[in-house]
Formats: sequence, C-alpha cells, structure tokens
Amino acid sequence: MKHAFVINSHTTFLTSCGVVEYLRICGDDVIFIYTRKYKNCISEISYKVIDATEICDSCENIIENYGQKVLDVDNFINKYIGEKYYLYVPHLWHWFFQLLYTNKQCRKVSYVQEGGPAQSKVYINDVSFIDRIKSFIRLALLHQRIFESKWYIKGCIYKQQCLDSYAINDAYFHYLPSRNHTVQWPSVKLDINIDTKAPIFVFDGYVKNGLVEYNIYMDACKKVITQYAGGTNYVKFHPAQEQEERNTILSFFVDNGYNVNAMTDAIPTEYVILQFSFLTFIGFTSSLLYYAHDKGHNVICCEDEIINNSSTFRKYLDDCGFMTYKETYKA
Repeated sequence: MKHAFVINSHTTFLTSCGVVEYLRICGDDVIFIYTRKYKNCISEISYKVIDATEICDSCENIIENYGQKVLDVDNFINKYIGEKYYLYVPHLWHWFFQLLYTNKQCRKVSYVQEGGPAQSKVYINDVSFIDRIKSFIRLALLHQRIFESKWYIKGCIYKQQCLDSYAINDAYFHYLPSRNHTVQWPSVKLDINIDTKAPIFVFDGYVKNGLVEYNIYMDACKKVITQYAGGTNYVKFHPAQEQEERNTILSFFVDNGYNVNAMTDAIPTEYVILQFSFLTFIGFTSSLLYYAHDKGHNVICCEDEIINNSSTFRKYLDDCGFMTYKETYKA
C-alpha cells in the first residue's frame, strides 16, 4: 500500500514528514506529490517525489473539458502511484485533490496541516441526512468525481468510517470532525547566518489570490515597513507573490535607505523559527506569525492595516471563519 502526500507548502512538507515518522511508514511506500512549484533545498528525503504542478493547475478550470481532465489525473495516478494508496491532503477544496480521492485506487483520505490559524467555516458539518445520501449516490454510485469546493463536506468522505487528521497541535483541526493526531516536525540544522537583531518581515499571496486589492496591500506594506524597519531587515515573500509585487515591496526598504535581504522561497522559514531564538517577526496574517508566537519569538501583527481598509479581505475572513491573530491570542 502506498502513502501519497500532497505537498503545497513548507508547513505541509514538514507535517507530512512528521506523519511518516509518527505512523512509521516504510520510506519505499511514501510518495510526495508537489504542487504550486514547491521546492525545498534544505531537507534531503529518500521518498519518491513527483512534481504535479502542471496537472494540478489544469484542474482549476475542470468544468472545461471535464472528461479529459479526469482521464489525465487517472493516468497520472496510474503512472506515478500504480497501486492502491492512502491519500494525505491539506484539504479537499481543490478539484485535483478530489480526483485523487475519488480514484478507485484510493482507499482513504487523511488531512495534514498546511497553515496556522483555525478556520471554522471551511468545513460543512451540518448537511442534512437526505443531502448526505444524495452526495453518496452521486459520488459512489453515479461515479461522478467532484463535489462542491469546500475543505470538507459531510457525506463526501464516503470510503471510510473515521477521518484522521495530523497537525502539530489540536487547535488547527478543531472544527474538522476528525480524530486528530499530534506530530512533530523534523529537526534540521540550517547552515545560514542570521542577524538575530534584524526584523523579519513576512508578506502574503493575497493580491494574486484576489483576497486584497493591490493598492490597499501595497499601502499597508509601505506603512508597516516605514514604521518598523531597522538598519538591516529580512523579507520572506509568499510563493504566490509575483516578481513585480516583490520588487515594489523591496523598493519601500531601498528608497528609505534600509538594507534588505530577501530570503529564498526554498528555505522553510519554519526551520528558522525552530532553530533560532528571540527573533522579531512582522506581518499581517501569515501562518508564520502564529508559529513564531508559539515558539516564543517576538511578533508584531499588523493585520488591522488590511482588515480595516479592505472589505474584500473582511469578507474572506468571514466566509472562512478565519481566526485572526488577535482573536487567537486575545491580543
């Protein structure tokens, strides 16, 4: 039996490694399926790694040529997995993830942590009994392969009686009706030097994902940089941030005479959080702020700069039931 993990972030990578260790899975049975052009130049693993970015992205418009895309994913599974498997995903919102689950070779699905804050409305737990029966008929008997795009919908996890989840604490999957297991991230020693007195600014992929207006986000970044930048600064961009957006943010430092160092996407900042002590992290709502807080670092959360100025972002928070930093830590 293979164990297929969908990896879309450093957090998912680290948690998946923790799951392999927790379940004592034989390395030969592990497959890491990378999406979103994921890269990790720090951790050397012996597991089979498949880059599924292209086929995953193609499923974003699955309604167009649905039958061919289902066939493409099934062919991908046959080629790279080739036998029965357990699936581990951060959620079932993405249609590519759903097709991995509804493939006949998949025996069950489990959830793996990909973020920091809990979200209460991404899980649909109040589906009526009739709707659950309809979902079962549609998925299991009529062989339809996709369902409504939510992280979880009651009645759609039809291949198993119990749903397992894996996270570094019990808070993240608090609203998911699962049996949660606490795992540990692997310990890795970074061969890098960091000025521990320099602040680390953490930015987000909200503009590309349509969650915040470009001008509002840039204004917030400029204000926060002006207020908190020191002589030397580190910047951690989100993988979804385009180069033009990154250059604009970097210019806010340079134009004011501040030294700035952009941290590579391939180095998990989670490792920096684990390895170093008493760093200062500055940002808006990135999961990294939550991890940094929990590990005892100094965190300056400026989420109000976006929340107070963007109705689009407020709607996103409300739609997801997103627990803000201040709500989480009662700041």
